[in-house]
Amino acid sequence: MSKVLVVEDSKNIREEICEILLFEDFEVIWAENGTQGLEKAKKELPDLILSDVLMPKLNGYQLLAELQKSPTTQSIPFIFLSGKRELPDLRKGMNMGADDYLVKPINTDELIKVVKSKLKKQQLIKENIDELVEEKEYSLKEAGRMAKIGYWRYNKQTDTLFWSEAVHQIFGTDPEEGVPEIDVILNCFNEESRTKFAKASAALDTKGVPFDIELQITNLKNEKHWIRNIGEPIWNNKNEIVGRRGVSQDITEQKLIRSEIEKAEEMYRLLADHSNDLICLQEPDSSFRYISPSLKNLLGYEQSEFLGKKVFGIVHKDDIQSLIDAIKNKVFTSKEKMDAYTFRARHKKGHFIWLEFLASPVYKGEKISYFVTSARDVTEIQGYQTSLQELTTEITLVEEKQKKEIATNIHDHLSQSLVISKMRINELKKNPQVKMIVEDLQFIETHISEALENSRKITYELSPPILYQFGIIDAVNWLLEDVEATHKTECRLSSNVTSVKLDDGKSILLFRSIQEVITNAIKYANASLITLTFDKNKLGLDILINDNGIGFDTSILNNLHDYSGFGLFTVQERIRNIQGKFTIASEISTGTTVKFFIPLSA
Repeated sequence: MSKVLVVEDSKNIREEICEILLFEDFEVIWAENGTQGLEKAKKELPDLILSDVLMPKLNGYQLLAELQKSPTTQSIPFIFLSGKRELPDLRKGMNMGADDYLVKPINTDELIKVVKSKLKKQQLIKENIDELVEEKEYSLKEAGRMAKIGYWRYNKQTDTLFWSEAVHQIFGTDPEEGVPEIDVILNCFNEESRTKFAKASAALDTKGVPFDIELQITNLKNEKHWIRNIGEPIWNNKNEIVGRRGVSQDITEQKLIRSEIEKAEEMYRLLADHSNDLICLQEPDSSFRYISPSLKNLLGYEQSEFLGKKVFGIVHKDDIQSLIDAIKNKVFTSKEKMDAYTFRARHKKGHFIWLEFLASPVYKGEKISYFVTSARDVTEIQGYQTSLQELTTEITLVEEKQKKEIATNIHDHLSQSLVISKMRINELKKNPQVKMIVEDLQFIETHISEALENSRKITYELSPPILYQFGIIDAVNWLLEDVEATHKTECRLSSNVTSVKLDDGKSILLFRSIQEVITNAIKYANASLITLTFDKNKLGLDILINDNGIGFDTSILNNLHDYSGFGLFTVQERIRNIQGKFTIASEISTGTTVKFFIPLSA
């Protein structure tokens, strides 16, 4: 009886599929999420797995990826169940290695047909296992032939030598003519190899010492070869040496390749030893296994002062944790090279310099054995970046100042003129002599009122006076009220403080960042609820912005430089310019959470 695992988070759909399979005399086990499905698959080793795509904890794609990592589960037939009918979804599942893709609601006949077909195919594979084993044995023999390995045997009592066909090919002799005389064989070796072979043979014959030696020959076809000759003694029941046996392999190609590798290694060593960059080989705990001589010029230390020690001893105390997090999150969780990361390192003379480093993990199997890092001095560049950051802040503040001046001008002149005009019209409407044009006056008054309202709105959007008069919390409260009125989106604000002390520059940058995130939530996430929380603590100010929109896969951000291309770069730069931190988390169909941390002065 075939065993089928059903992984489906919908109880009704899961029970329906299980009933259909039980009726067809299958043994059925089930799981209600991806994590539970993975555990049961490893424990029960079913003959086939039916799995939903969108599930909590582990979705169907993640479940299939985890199963394919294990030799015991990677060959289990896997069929996706999904309500999605688009070709990209079907293609993604099949490209990952799924055997089929059934679209919900499930058709009973189609389900039974697909399950039986896949199980039948799996059974044929099992029945042909003997044939596969035979093919493996044949492949092994052919591998020996392709590797140019031959067997030889010498009988001391009869003084006879046997060669396999591969050995004859190495020495350029004809198998039908038999093994040539020993003098002919020895003449194939150059003088150094002949001496080495004679010494190894004598040690084997007299003391039973096996040998594994490399020899250079010129065979009977005048072809030059390197061979690896391995020999061991043959003993009789009286513990006497009665012969020898072994293998010979043509290693000419390997020797040439090895020679090229040695030359390449020498070249890389020269590059590493003479590079201005710092090139290192480090253990997984960050201790140095190798460090290039450029250490002296860069940081003033000798190589011996670093070997076996960890890098964190010279890292600026403010950069240690972020460096640990960068290595842990990027180097140890990905087989790809991490992005460049900068930190401050202490020079032997006591001052700090900025280093930009790259790290690439080196794996042995699935485990990191060590990683290679390179670092360069970017102190001057970092100074330019700091200046550029200050300039960016200054430009932003100038821009806000201009907006404020425009808003003030609109308020003090245009809005006042509109108010006076409206008052004058109201006076005219009371005059009996202009009764004939009351309707025209009413029309003009209405448009003046609309213009006045728009001017006020423009004034607030350009530079909300509430931000400068009452601070960031009241300004955000006004912003949320405006969002509710304009976009009909419910907004909630909570705060453990009534005010936050920030200078005008920080207030402007923080307000614009919050405004940008909320605008994105409305424009792109289709959110119906936005909540904003201010939490002041001893470290600073945490600001959380949550929405219940469509969300997105944040892993995509890892393939890009910071948040470029997602409309978040400006926000990131603004927060960075006020020494803050910006993080984002999102889950598809659940929503997005953006967190700002702003350090506050005591």
